Amino acid sequence: MKTHKIATVLLLLLFLFLNVWATDQQCQQKPMDEWEALQISLKGARSIHPKNGFVPDESTAIQIAQAAATAQYGETTVSGEQPFHARLYGETWIVKGTLHPQGALGGTAVVKISKLDGKILFMTHQY
Repeated sequence: MKTHKIATVLLLLLFLFLNVWATDQQCQQKPMDEWEALQISLKGARSIHPKNGFVPDESTAIQIAQAAATAQYGETTVSGEQPFHARLYGETWIVKGTLHPQGALGGTAVVKISKLDGKILFMTHQY
């Protein structure tokens, strides 16, 4: 009977030790980076495909063009070419800035963007 009690106590102590050890191991693990978790969650996910493309209107085309042109040519240059205008030709937006004063020598950013997927097809700054 005494052996049975000792075995029970030893099993209980082993159980407690393993619980404490497992809890300690979980506490030592660093949480997963949220970007890594997002990347994992997107594996196998299906993208939307908007009926009117990712760039459905002039306003969206202008925002994309200005962001790309600012990254390439700088805020000062692009802000001086406001307002920007866009026109759709088939499935391609052509976006251009405004030359100030009108008729002056110089140029503006010009960006061609795919209406379907928003890809920058062409970019230049005409001088």
